[in-house]
Amino acid sequence: MKQAYSLISFLLLGGVNKITMTKPFMIQDSFFKKAKALGYRARSAFKLLEIQEKYKIIQPKMCVLDVASAPGSFLQVIAKIVWNWGKVVWIDIQKIDPNFWFPNIHLLQESIFEYDKIHAYICGLGISQFDCITSDIAPSTTGITWVDQYKSVELNLAILDVAREFLKPGWTLILKVFVWEDIADLIQPIKEQYKKLSRMKPKACRDRSFEEYFICIDKK
Repeated sequence: MKQAYSLISFLLLGGVNKITMTKPFMIQDSFFKKAKALGYRARSAFKLLEIQEKYKIIQPKMCVLDVASAPGSFLQVIAKIVWNWGKVVWIDIQKIDPNFWFPNIHLLQESIFEYDKIHAYICGLGISQFDCITSDIAPSTTGITWVDQYKSVELNLAILDVAREFLKPGWTLILKVFVWEDIADLIQPIKEQYKKLSRMKPKACRDRSFEEYFICIDKK
């Protein structure tokens, strides 16, 4: 049985349609302020914490791949859970600031579409497969909903390709997805590769956002 990790214990460790707003857009909202107070790099930490509280996906001693979650708040959450007994690989096209990393964290600045380079890097670390893969990936947005959504689908399809080889059977993949009309292009291959798909929109997601998190459970 997998060891459950309580959120309380964790916190003690430290035409063309455009997107419309349902509420005034406030960057410095309660999640922003809470992230700053607790030392997280971004509000997205609370998205992963809510997912973790519900699904208990990440456990101590795991080997985890985190994709495109700059500036690193997902990685902060993951690192505190796996601690020094696990291993984390972080891949992001953006430059990575390593000033809080633990020695068991490995950083690769690369596009998720560069599969051969990613493959070589992971294999060079002596890693055959991961216990969990997480992603907070998002495309550079245009404000045109269907364009941004399909760019999101393409990014997540690339992550599925990586997970097909590098995620252990029976384990879990977390994807951030911009949901719109073409989402079936992503859902179909997920259902082909995983036994269960759960979807959720954590409270820390902004109301104006079309983003959801897809919890792809039990890889076939």
